[in-house]
Amino acid sequence: MKIKRSFHGTANEAAVFLQEKFLCDAPLWAYFVDVFRTKADSERRGWKCEFFGKMMRGACLVCEYTENEALYAVLTDAVRDMLTVAEPDGRVSSFTKETELSGWDMWGRKYVMLGLEYYLDICRDEALRAEILAFLSGCADAILAKVGPDKRDITETARHWYGLNSCSILEPMVRLYRLTGEGRYLDFATYIVERGGAHHINIFALAYENRLLPYQYGVSKAYEMISCFEGLLEYYYVTGIEKYRTAVVNFAEAILKSELSIIGCSGMTHELFDHTVTRQTVKYNGVMQETCVTVTLMKFFSRLLALTGDPAYADAVECAFYNAYLGSFNVNLASTASFALYGERFPDVKIKPTLLPFDSYSPLTPGYRGRSTGGFQLLPDGGYYGCCACIGAAGVGVLLQDAVTVDGDVLTVNYYENGTVSLRLGDADVTLSLDTAYPKEGSITGGVTASSPVRFSLRLRRPAWAGEGAGYTVYTREWYCDTVELDLPMSIRIQRPLPWDKDTVYTEVDWNSPGQFAEVSKKEVKHEAADDRYFAVLRGPLTLAADSRMGKAADSLFSLPARATPVEGEILPGVPCLVRLHIEPADGEPYDLVDYASAGRDWKTMIAAWLPTEE
Repeated sequence: MKIKRSFHGTANEAAVFLQEKFLCDAPLWAYFVDVFRTKADSERRGWKCEFFGKMMRGACLVCEYTENEALYAVLTDAVRDMLTVAEPDGRVSSFTKETELSGWDMWGRKYVMLGLEYYLDICRDEALRAEILAFLSGCADAILAKVGPDKRDITETARHWYGLNSCSILEPMVRLYRLTGEGRYLDFATYIVERGGAHHINIFALAYENRLLPYQYGVSKAYEMISCFEGLLEYYYVTGIEKYRTAVVNFAEAILKSELSIIGCSGMTHELFDHTVTRQTVKYNGVMQETCVTVTLMKFFSRLLALTGDPAYADAVECAFYNAYLGSFNVNLASTASFALYGERFPDVKIKPTLLPFDSYSPLTPGYRGRSTGGFQLLPDGGYYGCCACIGAAGVGVLLQDAVTVDGDVLTVNYYENGTVSLRLGDADVTLSLDTAYPKEGSITGGVTASSPVRFSLRLRRPAWAGEGAGYTVYTREWYCDTVELDLPMSIRIQRPLPWDKDTVYTEVDWNSPGQFAEVSKKEVKHEAADDRYFAVLRGPLTLAADSRMGKAADSLFSLPARATPVEGEILPGVPCLVRLHIEPADGEPYDLVDYASAGRDWKTMIAAWLPTEE
């Protein structure tokens, strides 16, 4: 069913900003395609091969929402360009034949396929659709010719993470089967599922058995593992094998239980599942909470919301969007890279400042944004791009797609974005309007107008943080010209760190090791114990943070609030924000906090979501 979404809130602003500033950059798309002509990843076994498909997926989701003709034209031109890079046997790779099936080759091939499959969802040219399907079949057949039973083991076609990255090609293979009906693609997907997703580790079986948490699987790279389970969900949809549905749901529930931080991301150690819920205040001298993980969690939870109807997944998407996701968003068009990090790696290149749409990592304890560019790869002109910059558009894309959904005669509002949704229900044209300043305020007014009286159910999500009545409030009636209201309490909540066993042993993989898996080192380490002398302040879906520009250094000591008052009117100069709270402790000096997404947006100011305290 066609739904016309016309929003005017934060998510709409994010989508339009990306469309205007980044997604319509035709020369950038041309470079992303040229990577496959020049075999740009051969020497370093790199991952430039992921950029095209990763950004195409998000761009298509944004284009589906905005229906912008200029963006559609740019994406179509990029797709037509990509169709010219296939070799005679159908192979599409950024690696030479001498270096193929190593490094991130399969990962890049996966993203080529996935990006084109998402483009098919918006493609209006039937002849072009046929060309794309033929191209995709050539891509897949070139892989099937060399990988599979009695050929190269798919779990040994990557340097890192026990082949998780390669095995995530499961998702586009299943999608291709659904598009073509060709059984060989489903057979290859079955092969990947039976191999278990990783070298000598069956992550699907571990999720089905449900005795371990994801960080205990033996390979813990969050982004790649979630991608494999996205593929397993696709596999379940075409096979109906119930144990794979169970495995996907178990895995998702385990993430909700053990791997979400107070800003909705995972990984306090690099980009790994590491029992995040108990490690949020561990001092780690490295990057954490990757934007790629944030967006992939949002996409995965979106799929689980559709599969199960459980509003806990919508709660998780909303938390990630308003905190980790918008916090990484480069609306100020500031330079987010720390160039010194890359000088030693590329001594002969003068790296030039490059504006990226997203930052890559998010601190929680006192620290700074912009510590590194995730997936950093040099471009020919001395500029650079990264994985998080490419994946970011998919985050706002899935949120806008799921903000209001329809299933038969049920209209569901999952996210409260100011604006209207128009669709046809039965014999009536229906418009739902949402009037709200959410998440700054909790008052939502929904207005329904119909061309003629029509009976349907309207479901409004009440988040878990709102307390009693969490879930969906359902109104079933005959609608014509009606109004409903929902008032969500925006009282503050104080959270303290969860206890953590300092004797817990974690498994880490040395992801920089050369060679194939036989040479990748695996070590057991005991991390520094989490410090419980912190607290966090939350209000509605927002996590609040200290910003050193607001008069109190983010790494100084804070006292727990006795009273908190939202500040109306003028925002402090230099610290634009969505929400500002004035905190008055029972004992200690007052201080102000802002929403996490607004804190430290100059990439040189210390911020903290977990506030140090002696209490």
